[in-house]
Amino acid sequence: MTERTTGSFAAHARDARWGKDLRPYFAYRDLGIKDATEGKVLAHIIRAEQPCDGPMGYHSHDLEFQMVYLISGWARLYFEDIGEIRVEAGDAWYQPPGVKHEVLEYSDDWQVLEITMPAEFETHDEAR
Repeated sequence: MTERTTGSFAAHARDARWGKDLRPYFAYRDLGIKDATEGKVLAHIIRAEQPCDGPMGYHSHDLEFQMVYLISGWARLYFEDIGEIRVEAGDAWYQPPGVKHEVLEYSDDWQVLEITMPAEFETHDEAR
């Protein structure tokens, strides 16, 4: 039997706390994975808190892994070397390390599950 040395292993919806983080127009719900993995992995839900007023800003992240699953709504996204894509509920995408990207537009019910490695990372504004 392996000894468990990390944090909690369950995040109950009834205990959910929504807060602000990187973008003020989104709310973030940490799923407890950051503590459970001692900062190796972040898993959180991000939801729209206000209507989209246009592109969110071209940027990149210093991280090893980023995956997004769209729970509800839709969005138009832009990725360097790929161009614009539209995603809808049920879609998932991988964002390679350092890829420049931007959320162009999202629906009022936009909500995603995002998983990153590591949990803490730098975000850089980029010129397009």
